[in-house]
Amino acid sequence: MADPILISGTNLAVKAYEGRAYTLVFWIPFLGVVLLDQLSKWYIRSNFALGQSLPVIGEWLQVVYKENAGAAFGILAGARWLFIIASAVSVVLAICLYPKLDPFGRFMVAALGLVAGGALGNLIDRINQVTVTDFIYVKHFPAVFNIADSAIVAGSCIMGIMLIIYCYRPVQ
Repeated sequence: MADPILISGTNLAVKAYEGRAYTLVFWIPFLGVVLLDQLSKWYIRSNFALGQSLPVIGEWLQVVYKENAGAAFGILAGARWLFIIASAVSVVLAICLYPKLDPFGRFMVAALGLVAGGALGNLIDRINQVTVTDFIYVKHFPAVFNIADSAIVAGSCIMGIMLIIYCYRPVQ
């Protein structure tokens, strides 16, 4: 007969490993987005004049240096403190809540890391320089955006898809 202490110890070891894996699944996208976002914005601010553009793929994809005092599409341009508070709260909530997303799986945890990393990337801009640096222009898209914005949108879409899958999966 198997030793119950060994079995329960093994289960604890497996749970500890899974906890560390989920930690990495959150923190790698989170820190990766913040790092890429801040490095790209620093490069743009250092090497481009405000309004300057550089074609990457003809007219379809360009680097266009803009500063945005509002949210997406420049809305609520005078509400800097609202964005600072909302972003800070969302980052803190994400850090506190990601360990509780175990039932939703690793994709949900990684998606939350993307959203929180994007929120922190834009929060750093709002605190340090009042505006957010935007530089990615895609033809026929109505706004110039940045890596943080892309991470927020991608993470939110993944989370939405995962919630739909989770809600409609067969009950076991």
